[in-house]
Amino acid sequence: MLRWAHEHWLFKRAADEAIATALRDDGMRTRDVVLVPCWRRPEMLWHCLDNLCRADGIEQLHVIFRADSGHDPDNLAVIHSFAHLLGSFEVQSAPVCPYQRTRLSANILLGYLYAAAAARRWVFLVEEDIMVARDFFRWHQSVHARRANLFCSIGVRNHNRPALPPADPAGYYLSHADYCSWGVCFDRSVLLQRLPEHVATAYFSHPKRYLRRHFASSSVALAYVEQAGLIRRLQESSMQPIAYPAVPRAFHAGFYGRNRAGALSGSLGERVLRLQGLIYDRAAMRGLALTEQYARDSEPVRLDIDVAGRVPLRQLSVPWRPV
Repeated sequence: MLRWAHEHWLFKRAADEAIATALRDDGMRTRDVVLVPCWRRPEMLWHCLDNLCRADGIEQLHVIFRADSGHDPDNLAVIHSFAHLLGSFEVQSAPVCPYQRTRLSANILLGYLYAAAAARRWVFLVEEDIMVARDFFRWHQSVHARRANLFCSIGVRNHNRPALPPADPAGYYLSHADYCSWGVCFDRSVLLQRLPEHVATAYFSHPKRYLRRHFASSSVALAYVEQAGLIRRLQESSMQPIAYPAVPRAFHAGFYGRNRAGALSGSLGERVLRLQGLIYDRAAMRGLALTEQYARDSEPVRLDIDVAGRVPLRQLSVPWRPV
C-alpha cells in the first residue's frame, strides 16, 4: 500500500512539474524541438534516427528522447551512436506511470509539455517507428507558413479516412478529427493552450470516465482513450484544421510493438539489418500486416524525395553501423 501511494505521489509530482515547466517562459528558447519517445525497440529506433539524421535541418533542432519506464538500455547506445549527427539533444527518463492503460500516453503528453517549454516555435513528434523523408521538416514548416491557425500538420498518409489529395506533390489538404501521433508538427502555442489542463490524474487514472465527462458531445468513440484520442478530441473542439500532405513525408513502420504482438530475435545488429530488408519493402510489409487496413497504414513511401516530390536525393539503404 505504501509503495502504491508513493508511486502515485511521484507521478503526480512529475506531471505537476511538467505543467509548471511548460507554463514558465524563461526566454531561452533558441531551437525548435523534435520529441522522440522510445521504449523496447532499439532496432526500430536505429532506423528512425538514421532517417531523422538524413532529414534537412536536423542539425538546427534540439531532439528530446523520452525513454519510457522499463525501456531497453540498448536505446541509449543507439542514441549515442548518432550523437555526432545531432546538433543538440537530451535524454529524459519518463516517470513510472502507475496506471497501466495510460503509460504510453503519460510519456508522450508530459514529453509534449517539456518540448513546448523548450521550443522556439515548432514541436515535432516522431515516434520510434516513424520513418521520415528528407524534406520532412521543410514540408511541415512550409505548410504552416502557407496556412495560418493550424491545429497541427501530420506527415503521413491519412489513415483515418480516404482522401483525394491535391495534384501538387508539395501541397496539402485539411481535415478534422483525424489526429494521429505519426510524424506531427505543432506550433508550441497550441500545445500550451490545449494540453496542460488535461494532463491530470483524473485523466490518467480513469481515461474513459474523464473523456466522457469533459468531451460529452465528441464524435470520437470511447474506444480511443489514449493520448491520440485525447488530442483528437481537443482538435475536434478547437475547430482548428489539421494539414495532411498530398505526398506523404513519413510512414509508420511499427508492425510489432507495445500494442502489437511480435518481435525480432537476434543481436541488436542482426535486428537492425533484418528491419532494413522489411520496412522499406512494400511487399514485405504487406505480408506482415494482420489486416488490409494495417497494410494501407504501414505502406512504405519514398523518403528520398525533394520538396516537390520528384527528384531522388540519395540512396535510402545504408550499411549497419555498430553501436
